[in-house]
Order: sequence, then C-alpha cells, then structure tokens
Amino acid sequence: MRRWVALVLAAAFWAAAPALAAAPKADFSGAFLGLQTQYGFGAQGDWCGCTFAPPVTDSAGGEGGTLAGLQAGYDWRFGSFVVEAGVRVSYADLGFDRVCAAAARCEGALDWLAEAQLSAGFVIFGDMLLVATAGLAAGDVEAVAGGALKTTATHDGHVFAARAEQAMSHGWRMGVEYRYYEMEGTNRLDTPTSPAADVAIAWSAHVVGVTIANEF
Repeated sequence: MRRWVALVLAAAFWAAAPALAAAPKADFSGAFLGLQTQYGFGAQGDWCGCTFAPPVTDSAGGEGGTLAGLQAGYDWRFGSFVVEAGVRVSYADLGFDRVCAAAARCEGALDWLAEAQLSAGFVIFGDMLLVATAGLAAGDVEAVAGGALKTTATHDGHVFAARAEQAMSHGWRMGVEYRYYEMEGTNRLDTPTSPAADVAIAWSAHVVGVTIANEF
C-alpha cells in the first residue's frame, strides 16, 4: 500500500513540475525575430537652391510621421557584454515640408526604409540590455518643389541609435529606442519659376519607438 501511495505522489509531482517551473527569460543570445513601431519627429530637409523660412508645421522642424516594420538579428553574448548584428525593413510615412525661396513649397516623404546595423552593449541587473547602434539605411523619398513634377528616388545614409530592452518569459524581449537618421539623395524636380533639374536633398530625422522580439 505504501508503495502505491509513493508512486501516486511521485507521478503527481512530476506532472506538476512543468507548471511550477518558471518559464525561462530571454537571455540576449542567439537569433531573434520581431517588430518595431516608431514615430519620427523633427524631420527636416536641406534642398540645394532653397533658403527655408522658419518651420511651418511643428517646433521641432518637420511634419514627422510613423514607421512600422520587421526586424531580425543575432546576438553574441560574452558574459555581460553583447554584440548584435541586425536588419530591419519598415513601412514609412515620414515627411518634411518647407517654404523655399520665392515662396515655392518644398515637400518630401519617406515611403519605406531598409536598414543594416551593428550594436554593442551590456546586460545589467541580469535581465536588461543597453546597447548603442550604428548602421546604414536606404529608402524611397517622393518629393515635389512647387512645380508639376513629382518624383521618387532612393536616398541613403546612416543611422545611430540607443536601445534598452527588458527580458521577459518564453524568450520574449521588449524595448524602447531612440534613432537618428542622416540621409541624402537626388530627385529631379521643377518649381513654378524654373525648369526640371536634379536637386540634391539632404535631410535628417529623430525617431522614438518600441520594439518586441522573440529569441529562437
């Protein structure tokens, strides 16, 4: 009888063990796949041949807008030190809007964005990652300078970022980040007083957002 009681108790213990065990947290190592959603503000352009009036939309200097997309990467962890390589692809609706010389209106909008980046940082408190990032970015910008011609061209440049991520159970990790973009490209544009010509456009944007990813 005692043997049967012991067997029943042992079976009950082993059945309950998975439920009692805490699900493992993300450890900031290996491959991950996730999403990001962001808001860009302070987007501003520097169009060759245009002298911009004071900002006409917001105090930061641009229309701003949203970005949302996918990310994937791989983390190498050496004790508390982490090195990360990652890529991102985002839908974008990030615009800049200015009044040029002779009252011409200059507008540009980023339609999509692809990024490749390297990050490095440290795990603190055992479950929080702090990293700094540098990378390359490219995306299509549709622009118009007050004339009838509206064109799209690929712009490229650099991205610099800082991110904090919190490890969660089942391999999930959630973070907040700040990103700064320096981009440039050439669109063929006209104005009400000048014919079409190649116009070099340099612009920058500040972006804040949240990320969520799962390690696998």
